[in-house]
Amino acid sequence: MIEHIGGNPAAAQNPWASLFKTVAILRIGTGTLLLVRHGVGGVTGAYQFFWKEQPWAWVGMFHEAGLPYAHLVAPLTAVIVGAVGLFWVLGFLTRLFAAAFLPVVITVLVIAHKTGSVLAETAWLYLFISITLLLFGSGAISVDQLFRFGQAGSRKRR
Repeated sequence: MIEHIGGNPAAAQNPWASLFKTVAILRIGTGTLLLVRHGVGGVTGAYQFFWKEQPWAWVGMFHEAGLPYAHLVAPLTAVIVGAVGLFWVLGFLTRLFAAAFLPVVITVLVIAHKTGSVLAETAWLYLFISITLLLFGSGAISVDQLFRFGQAGSRKRR
């Protein structure tokens, strides 16, 4: 069986070069975008809604979409989106958070198609990225790689 293709396998590899050879750049870019565009605002809004009892637009949108218990589902969704964005940037438990993000994205996709929203395209992109990260993991530059999370068969046999 071929173990290595091309180049000298014994040559020292630049660790930053592996960033662009894996899904790490996709994970970091998507996590940053998700955190900045949706996560921080959502978590801040959930905090204001719960502890300062201020009105929040997400609750109204969830209620109009017909979701039950919108006053509880909206803050939970905000916390999930914020956590997914943060942990995708770090590369910590990437597959777990990709799986946790799938129900959120699928729900947004269904609601966006019902209402004819322009967010359907964004939801499709996040869905495909979530599935990709669920299948391939976090990549070379991540906390998962540092601690070898999700690599059951990585030990070499003697």
